[in-house]
Amino acid sequence: MRQIRDWRLEIGDWKKFLLLSAICCLLSAVFSGCASTKTVAKKGFDFSSIKKVAVLKFSGNGGAAVVNEFIRQFLSAGINVVDKTDVEVIADAKSLGVDAVISGNVVEFNPSNKLLIFKEKGNIVLSDRAYPISGTTVMPSGSAFGLEDANVYSVSASVSVSAKMTDTATGEVVWSDSNSNEALDINTAVGLVVSSFKRSLKKYWKELQ
Repeated sequence: MRQIRDWRLEIGDWKKFLLLSAICCLLSAVFSGCASTKTVAKKGFDFSSIKKVAVLKFSGNGGAAVVNEFIRQFLSAGINVVDKTDVEVIADAKSLGVDAVISGNVVEFNPSNKLLIFKEKGNIVLSDRAYPISGTTVMPSGSAFGLEDANVYSVSASVSVSAKMTDTATGEVVWSDSNSNEALDINTAVGLVVSSFKRSLKKYWKELQ
């Protein structure tokens, strides 16, 4: 009987350890974004010929947010941009007089979340007492809602997007990139991803201020 009890305690300790490790990883992500990028551009293509672009519909959850951010950042960079989220075929965009189109898909779109975590004495996390909550107030330390054994932890938002630029004259893909990022909220994460795309394009497209 003693061995059975010890075995159960070991399983409980492992569950608490794994949950605590997961929370620590999530908390570290809250305060630091992480980005990865894979850029490919067509050799010899004259990006200076691009004067006007259209942003097509991005597939996947969160596609509208990514399209709006592309348009916002392109406009702020002095680029003539057309919103054509109702167009999915590049041939249809060619009639708009644009030189290139931006399209892609959203691979991951996870808004931020908050967890109410209860702890035992000694700051041991109770694996069966973690609850998602709503609201805008984040309390990374100290008690929550007047409960001495409870804390609120924020889980960062994460976004992953693949994008490409296609020359409307030839139908050839001239630039392709993928990027992922994390931030405290979903809008910031989307902005960081599109900013990375903008920096990637700027290496080849000098007109992008």
